[in-house]
Amino acid sequence: MTINGNNVKLKYDGELANSTVLDEDAELDESMETEHDDYARSRVPDHAKRGAGAILSVLVGFVTAFFFVLVGGLFLNKSGALSTWIALAISFALLTVLNLIVARVASREGLTAELITRSCGFGSVGSVFTTLIYAGTFVIYAGAEGQILARSIDQIWDLPNQVWYIVVATMFVPMAWSGISSMTKILTWTVPVYVILLIWAIISGYQHNGGMPTGMFSAMPEGAVGGVIGVIVVLSALAGTIGINPFEASDYNRFVRSSEFKRKAFISVVLPYALLFFGAIPLGIYFSLITKSIDPSIYFIGLIGLIPGVALAWVSQIRVNLTNIHVSSVAYASGSEALGAKILGRRFWIIAVTIMTITLMWLDVLGNLYTFLEWTGIFLLSWLACVVADIVIVRGLLKIVTGPLEFRTHKIRRINPVGVCALLTGTVTASLIWILNDNPVISGMSAYVGFVVAFVVHVTLAYITKGRTYFIDQDDKRLLINKVKA
Repeated sequence: MTINGNNVKLKYDGELANSTVLDEDAELDESMETEHDDYARSRVPDHAKRGAGAILSVLVGFVTAFFFVLVGGLFLNKSGALSTWIALAISFALLTVLNLIVARVASREGLTAELITRSCGFGSVGSVFTTLIYAGTFVIYAGAEGQILARSIDQIWDLPNQVWYIVVATMFVPMAWSGISSMTKILTWTVPVYVILLIWAIISGYQHNGGMPTGMFSAMPEGAVGGVIGVIVVLSALAGTIGINPFEASDYNRFVRSSEFKRKAFISVVLPYALLFFGAIPLGIYFSLITKSIDPSIYFIGLIGLIPGVALAWVSQIRVNLTNIHVSSVAYASGSEALGAKILGRRFWIIAVTIMTITLMWLDVLGNLYTFLEWTGIFLLSWLACVVADIVIVRGLLKIVTGPLEFRTHKIRRINPVGVCALLTGTVTASLIWILNDNPVISGMSAYVGFVVAFVVHVTLAYITKGRTYFIDQDDKRLLINKVKA
């Protein structure tokens, strides 16, 4: 592997790469992998690759979520406008670098986040733990978004919350059933409606306020902390977003041809998150300053009327929850295969995710949102640190392991202590800091401390073990130690 600027590129041994690809092709010919599973358990074949525009249309789906507009208002009330903007800029810069590293590998290898993880130091079973948290995070997002959607439609037709929770969850099953093919069409067709309604709301808010709100960059609501502490508070809440989005970006960028990734990375990797950090979240500040509320399911109705406001909520939530349900079902399908449950395909997990989403809505996941954002950031950043450390240092700088990422269960160890131990060390360290420390700056940075700890431990263990825990065959030619012996 060589490192060149922000690009990470594997140099495959020609004979080894060819034999590995042929071996995988033969295996896939015999597998039960089908297109409707969106290649959750294999490499994406060349005929299934898509343009960067199709990936952008899917990823922009989560940008339109009311969730991010809501947290924009939440950040404003917690930290003030200036601190929020500073934290958004820092988070975007960090996320962009991490996105490019992981998504580049996903494009080249054609693998899901789960398959990349098992290859990068976790093993076939060791990666299941990360899959459960990763997929579970998107289930929680789906539950939070579903509650917002239910609140909105309840303004038109007052029914028990439990009834609307079931309706808004099950409606996504047929939409997500055929995978990315149908999703791309739905998300593309809904863009004009969403843009028109959102512009209407922005203009209405502007007129209602008599111009731009004066505090977009300076407002300090009562109780907001501001300053450095305010920046840390927002960074802490965004740790989960920084931790999970490189994996989400990789799950979709695996459909981008490797030869096209470099020149199209701005479209499929950078632009969606620029729209998130400098579009969706700041809109939450804008609308909160105008309406004195942080709940978009309520204030949009006040700005543009009942029917248009509800329509905006539904178009927005349909777009984002399609992404949430699809990503979580793909992740669970990959994880179940590692545990030997190949019969549990993506469509089975769509049903299971729907049931979990309904349960979370009944338990009021939206009411516990801020705590959820902080803790998931601790785990997700530690996990991301392990994968990035493996790509950049273990396989790149040190070349302890080389060649194509190996994800097949009969080739790799079930549990690789390198990634598993690093993840646990980073997560436990950060969790203890978060729970036990009263200093808001230190506790707020706990997830980022966990990232550094996990990164260092992962590299250290890989170096000490010389990569021997990566493959079942201790004489595998992809290990640097065996190449040196030869």
